[in-house]
Amino acid sequence: MRPLFLRIFFVFLGSLVGFQAMALSGTWKFTEIIYKGQRQPLLNPDLNLQWTFFSNGTDRLYWDRKGIAGFCERFANYKVLTDEEGQQTLDEEVFAANPKNMFECARDADMQPGRKTSNLIDISKKEILVHFNLGDDEIVYVLTPFSP
Repeated sequence: MRPLFLRIFFVFLGSLVGFQAMALSGTWKFTEIIYKGQRQPLLNPDLNLQWTFFSNGTDRLYWDRKGIAGFCERFANYKVLTDEEGQQTLDEEVFAANPKNMFECARDADMQPGRKTSNLIDISKKEILVHFNLGDDEIVYVLTPFSP
């Protein structure tokens, strides 16, 4: 039998994981980018990118473009980890891609089963900021709550 403090620790740890999943739960729409510290509108205003986070630790990334037939969709397991400095990362591993995805999805690394990523993330009630490294630069996706 485990000592009582270990059981309490594991219950606490499980509640933290659940708390992070609840903070993200819901559908978020890509609405802006931040590049070199400046907020900018989407480069392609016809892009409809939605990221849905489920409380069970899975997520769905979906995108299409207004006026163009087809879509890309994939599913991943995710965790939000917090380091000793309080920075959070979104760790994901893609486990499935929709077989009906349009052909160009095959060129998108984020649509490949087995793909693992880890990105800095800032979570608030009004937006999620997901940081992507571009060599020496960084681009930040701004996601806002979305109701389909």
